[in-house]
Amino acid sequence: MNASNIKVVIPALKKTVAFQDDLVKKLSGITLIQRAINKAFKLGVENKYIYLITDSDEIRVLGERNKINTYWDSDLTWEEKNNTVQIWTYLQNIADEVECMLFLSPYAPLLSVKTINSALNDLIKSNKFILKPVIEVKRHLYDGNKQSNFETLFGDKKETHKIESKSFSLVKKGYFLNEFQDQTSIFEWPIDSDIFEIKSYQDWWVCEKLIDRKRIIFRVIGNKIVGMGHIYRALSLAHEITNHEILFVCDKKSDIAVNKLSECNYWFEVYDSSIIVENIANLNPDLVITDILSSKEEDILPLKKLGIKTLNFEDLGEGGRISDLTINELYDIPLYNSKNTLWGHKFFFVRDEFNDASPHIFKSNIKKIMLSFGGTDQHNLSYKVYKVLDRICAKRKIDIHIVTGSGYKEHQILENEIKGTSRIYLTQATGVISNIMEDCQLAIVSNGRTVYELAHMNIPSIVISQHEREEKHSFACEQNGFLNIGLFNEDSYKELIEKNFLRLINDEDFRHQLFLKTMKYSFDSNKQKVLDSIDQLLN
Repeated sequence: MNASNIKVVIPALKKTVAFQDDLVKKLSGITLIQRAINKAFKLGVENKYIYLITDSDEIRVLGERNKINTYWDSDLTWEEKNNTVQIWTYLQNIADEVECMLFLSPYAPLLSVKTINSALNDLIKSNKFILKPVIEVKRHLYDGNKQSNFETLFGDKKETHKIESKSFSLVKKGYFLNEFQDQTSIFEWPIDSDIFEIKSYQDWWVCEKLIDRKRIIFRVIGNKIVGMGHIYRALSLAHEITNHEILFVCDKKSDIAVNKLSECNYWFEVYDSSIIVENIANLNPDLVITDILSSKEEDILPLKKLGIKTLNFEDLGEGGRISDLTINELYDIPLYNSKNTLWGHKFFFVRDEFNDASPHIFKSNIKKIMLSFGGTDQHNLSYKVYKVLDRICAKRKIDIHIVTGSGYKEHQILENEIKGTSRIYLTQATGVISNIMEDCQLAIVSNGRTVYELAHMNIPSIVISQHEREEKHSFACEQNGFLNIGLFNEDSYKELIEKNFLRLINDEDFRHQLFLKTMKYSFDSNKQKVLDSIDQLLN
């Protein structure tokens, strides 16, 4: 449908306002009346086909300044029959020349041009004269006479109800020219509840927040190889961002991320990796947060060319170097010079599950240790380290809790190995590792995010890097409470693990010194630094 085939009528009576001067009060810098007029212009409607009906001198002047048609009558009211006839005659006179009349309420500032165009096309294709938007809601209606006592207290039987929306309506010109039967059928056109209509000052406040909000897209990765760290970080940030719209995007290989997002209430979409950037751009975000490890230039540059802000996490790729901001929190020593990159543990924040976790108080006795080696554990350290420590721990009555990732291929073999052993515990792909840490006094882990969580919980640990990327993570050192034995080496790991473990359990003073070094770290405030950075990018 071409915009030249419609006329727009904007009813604007001060006698029917939601609250004093709401039609001329500025909503996020623009009045409701001006927003409605602007929307008509965005539809492509010419000035001569836009009509303002009002009883207000102030609104009349605003209409004239916009060079649109203005019907003004200070005594105008919808309740008076004479007025009704008068307005009906006016509408009949202007209904020619076009296919449809659009009645546009100024009280629905979030109503989109896309929605109106979609409704218009549907009406034209139908045999109906009037299109009326309706919202379907599910509500539990109270009926004390029919409900049992149990239903009154706990019942939540919801039924679908239709609510008429006053945001807009569409009418074919034939309706005004008496080209209809006595009973005109109405096209009930379903719309989303987020169209939002202002009916009170409280609605005004909410609507202003919705208008000012920005759209943020998290592009995340999550599979058996990289584990859940990236999606957990994104969700942790998303939970804190309440003033803006949050969307998630991932590629088809991120099966674990998809499964996790399906449990949440966020909008998310899965795309083929070859078209994911194009689809992100089509969603018109204000900010794209990329958390996919090393991004490429083609992941970021097309977005920047469109004026979209970009924030990357844990990114050593070319995309990380050209983003508006990159946060490499796992690298205390900068690996390259760049004004757009923040480095080090001051920007690391723990997952939400640690918010209420209880950091350790030093104890002389070690009752349980934790082993954890990432999502895939490529060198099977869960099994190898367990075998090194099993005899020592059995002799000293120390329990072992092994935590494996979702991509650990030897889980079943390990499970069979420890079956029937009461002091060995095995957990796979847990989202509550903080609860396990609360029960452990020492840990042996790979050199990833877990070391920061252990520092947060005040747990001295032995750290071994699974690959060269992990080896570049410099936080896990003795001055921070860790014994770092470097990159995994098949020939030397047994000796190094046993030697350092015995030192920790035999030398209480040394272990206490490491414990004290972990106590200087708390990552609770770091999330706010990141959130402040997001606000700066958006503003």
